[in-house]
Amino acid sequence: MGTINKDSYKMKTKTRTWSRKKIRDKFSGLLKADGTPMSRQQIHMLRKKARGICLTCGEPAIGVYCLKHTIAARERMRQKLKYRRRLRNSSSYLLEKEVRSKRRHSGMSGAPASRSRMGRRAGALARR
Repeated sequence: MGTINKDSYKMKTKTRTWSRKKIRDKFSGLLKADGTPMSRQQIHMLRKKARGICLTCGEPAIGVYCLKHTIAARERMRQKLKYRRRLRNSSSYLLEKEVRSKRRHSGMSGAPASRSRMGRRAGALARR
């Protein structure tokens, strides 16, 4: 039999070109503690955290999440840990209270401004 040409077995494949340039920053090529490379999702979350935007929606963040998602995470953990009491001095409650008071005083539309118990009573007495 004759000799087989090795070049005839090589397949000609195109080299793939990407439409976007690869991001080269301090997060590219990071490794986890066990030495395995970080996933693209983890790197994406680290970039968002460094920019100061919410990990979920991209709004400006207070810590890791925006106020809406901070409250959602707090309530999720309350359910998971079966907490019955609310820790009213925690940062998420204080920020929520501050934002609500700003909305009420500035007259912004959004959540309806809730009146205090005395406010409703005083209004009812004034109408009499």
